[in-house]
Amino acid sequence: MTNFLNLINSAAFNALDGQTRASFRALAEEKDIPALGKAAGRIADFFGADGKFEHLMGKKTGTRDTLEQKLVLKFHKNLQLLVKKSWVEKYDEALKEQVLGRLEKFCALFSREDYVAAYKDFLEVLSDTVYLMFGQQAKKDDFAEYAMRIDPEFGLFWLYVRCLGVDTPDSCERCRIMILLGIVFLANY
Repeated sequence: MTNFLNLINSAAFNALDGQTRASFRALAEEKDIPALGKAAGRIADFFGADGKFEHLMGKKTGTRDTLEQKLVLKFHKNLQLLVKKSWVEKYDEALKEQVLGRLEKFCALFSREDYVAAYKDFLEVLSDTVYLMFGQQAKKDDFAEYAMRIDPEFGLFWLYVRCLGVDTPDSCERCRIMILLGIVFLANY
């Protein structure tokens, strides 16, 4: 919750339209899973999901599982490529390898539907990947504003990352929704 309180006081957050801000509030505060899914769907549409995120919500079906598997595979390939192609200083080469290893672990956990266990690895993969992309700039307090200026879509993604916080969500389905939202962005980045 502290991350969200810091987020809502940021200039980057206040620059968003009212519906997007409300969707971010729902990510942090909504207890009702269907309402959370709708809020995540609005943000996913901003990330380029074009209404397809809603097909990942609701009851578990074969169609939902197939869509989710395809999305995770695309995410895995895109993130591997992004990490491998990121130019880093010599001292960060080991971090690249660690990120790739955690990506494999995360994808295995997610595929086994162990969303709660996958959550921590997902956060680490996201944070380290952004660090590999932007270096020390990613650790600065004003990084969200910087990201919004250079790439508004990525800036919104970074606001989402900051909204996640370090505490694992209180339910398996909440973990799944929060992870899928990040996967949607990175699968299309």
